[in-house]
Amino acid sequence: MANTRVNRTFLIFILGIIAAIGPFTIDMYLPGFQRIAESLHTTEREVTFTLTSYFVGIALGQLVYGPIVDKYGRKKPLLIGLSIYIISAFIITIVPSINWMIGARFIQAIGACAGIVASTAIITDVYPPAFRARAFSSIALVMGVAPLIAPSIGSYFLIHADWEFVFYFLTVFALLVAIIIYFFLPETARYMHNEPLKVKVVTRNYLAILDNKNFIYYTVAGSLSMSILFAYISSASFVFLTYYGLDKATFSLLFAINASGMISGSYLNGILTRRFNYIQVANVASYVLVIFATVILIAVLWMPSLSYIWVVVAVFSTLFAVGIINPNATAASLVPFRDNSGTASALSGALRMTGGAFAAAAMGLLHTDSTVGMFGFILFLSVMVLLFLKLAKRSLPDNKG
Repeated sequence: MANTRVNRTFLIFILGIIAAIGPFTIDMYLPGFQRIAESLHTTEREVTFTLTSYFVGIALGQLVYGPIVDKYGRKKPLLIGLSIYIISAFIITIVPSINWMIGARFIQAIGACAGIVASTAIITDVYPPAFRARAFSSIALVMGVAPLIAPSIGSYFLIHADWEFVFYFLTVFALLVAIIIYFFLPETARYMHNEPLKVKVVTRNYLAILDNKNFIYYTVAGSLSMSILFAYISSASFVFLTYYGLDKATFSLLFAINASGMISGSYLNGILTRRFNYIQVANVASYVLVIFATVILIAVLWMPSLSYIWVVVAVFSTLFAVGIINPNATAASLVPFRDNSGTASALSGALRMTGGAFAAAAMGLLHTDSTVGMFGFILFLSVMVLLFLKLAKRSLPDNKG
């Protein structure tokens, strides 16, 4: 039975820790791409596909966990997923080739995605629709410390040990998170059902969700905004370490600065949504995003030797806007769903991570010798975010959340 009197402040803290697994898993090993390539006798471009496989695993895994958290609640699937994550994180430390690592990262993602689905479903369990965007922003603030320190921790391991220690750390961290969940996270699900999980029924439920225009437009908008983050993440190592030739310590500092852009956007969003409708806030932020992306692309085209400082300013600005758009788009996409919030959350997350996988793969395939490719792709994604938010507003003019 659900705990309907859960302390919301403490709940946000726990969900923030669970959410931090994602940025730790993605960001910590970025400074080690070159070292991993040397160790596994491959190229940095091939190592980039370990990001792609992770995003694919996150996307597909969520589709599996969605119906599970609606049937069995939030807590048990979380613990099972973390167990898979812990085992696969350790296996990565002993892989003999890059192909094995790509596969292990996929399995690691299958475990990690339980946290994404369950956390989003827990928010829909505990918070009414008008407060969910603020809750998502609060979680982003708690988890925000992860992308700030993850590359620094990864760089420390690379300096004093080797890349495998990044995954030793992730193994231990996930184990601690599992212990916290086991002892302190209450079960919040209110609508667990006893129906068997048949493929036909699950597929029908997913198709019914996809038939909802509110869900489609806002989910795609959120997916495209998150793809901007993943496009940057998959390019960061090349841009700062290879193109600009910076050292790993500087890379970690700049990565933290850029990550704080998204955190700052989430913080501001929490303030704005107290006074304004969260959908209106997302629409205004989408215009700001397009302006930022356009200005920086013109700048790098006009001045190929542009200082990396301006690149940092540009990335910070775009991620700031993403930090405002994403939690609001996520909250808006889930408004129509209550009894099947886990399934809807899973499908929403799967689509967002699918966008991330395509973004990471695109940056690997569109690899150039400058920053033009990254910022050109970011501008394209920004325009698409604006377009889908406009479609949502036109299709659902009376949606107040």
